[in-house]
Amino acid sequence: MFSETIELRGHIIDSLILPKVLDQILTHGANFKITEINIGRKRADQSFARIEVSAETGEALDELILRLRQQGAEVVERAISKRSCASMARKSKCALQ
Repeated sequence: MFSETIELRGHIIDSLILPKVLDQILTHGANFKITEINIGRKRADQSFARIEVSAETGEALDELILRLRQQGAEVVERAISKRSCASMARKSKCALQ
């Protein structure tokens, strides 16, 4: 499983950015976990969400992240599960630490 952490900032609730991003993730067969969220209390306050997005392949994740960036997402961190890394190591694409 491949994953990246993304962040959304701004008026992500009233502009429907957050629901659009979550819909894109699910539509593309990926998973998400909201690890942090701060919702502004007043109309002028901005909101923030940190979301871990995971997909079965690196290619699927890359394609999805490209779409999420079009919605305003910023990539914070990329991770590869040990299972995926072990599988890739056999193909000489990933170095196990």
